Amino acid sequence: MQSDEEMVDVGSTTRSISQMSVPRRVAFWGFACLLILGAVFYVWWGLSFGVWIDNGVYAVVITLVLFGLAGMWLMMPNPPPPAELPPH
Repeated sequence: MQSDEEMVDVGSTTRSISQMSVPRRVAFWGFACLLILGAVFYVWWGLSFGVWIDNGVYAVVITLVLFGLAGMWLMMPNPPPPAELPPH
């Protein structure tokens, strides 16, 4: 338990990407680029070669998209912890 002096009222504030530190923000947008790159690669391949159903392309796209989503999820700002209610 924390003492009353150490408790911080976090209220209902929400954190956004703009409040992250610079290295975390750069990593977040880097992972977002992986996500976009996966979608662009799939569309480019389909338009260039006329093949929309290809296991090799799926393997590349799924890898890029999942690493992008997982990285963005890991870099997201953590929600503030719930404030403890004082004992009655």
